[in-house]
Amino acid sequence: MTARRYAFERARPVAGNPLAGFFRRDVAAMGRAAIAARSEPLLVRASTGAPGWAAVPWLAFFAPQVTRSMRHGLYVAVFVNARDEGVVLSLQHGAADALRLHGPDAGLRHLRAQAAATRAALPGHGFRAGPVDLGSPAALPQGYQAGCAIWDAWSARDGALEGFDAALVRMLDLYRLRLVP
Repeated sequence: MTARRYAFERARPVAGNPLAGFFRRDVAAMGRAAIAARSEPLLVRASTGAPGWAAVPWLAFFAPQVTRSMRHGLYVAVFVNARDEGVVLSLQHGAADALRLHGPDAGLRHLRAQAAATRAALPGHGFRAGPVDLGSPAALPQGYQAGCAIWDAWSARDGALEGFDAALVRMLDLYRLRLVP
């Protein structure tokens, strides 16, 4: 799936859209295949939004004892930045509940504080730690950006995501490390 195609398809209805189905079904299956050899149980979900198109589609890996959704908790996410035709891998704090509970401004501050605490607990992680850009000014993607602890990004323009698989393994290892008391 190209980020450019996602931007094009968003102009069409999401219900019954082949790209939406591919993303939810096949991208999620690719995510499950990528982690099949891991010892810890992880839930894998992919979404282009519901009931309409998401500003930023995602694939996420959840430790079920922590969370089963993008709304709250810590998880690993892969975001598609359709505007810049990029892919972002992130160790992520759930945004929706924080924004709902605290309001937009305080929610973003809360998410930034959570992300900073997680980042501080992972010295020498080898990922980027500065602000991430998901290519959307919408509230939920802004929350995702604020809740991002560590991340890396790849251009999806040429379809080659060199180093992504190794980065995903490293990110999931850090996730597991962060979850072990």
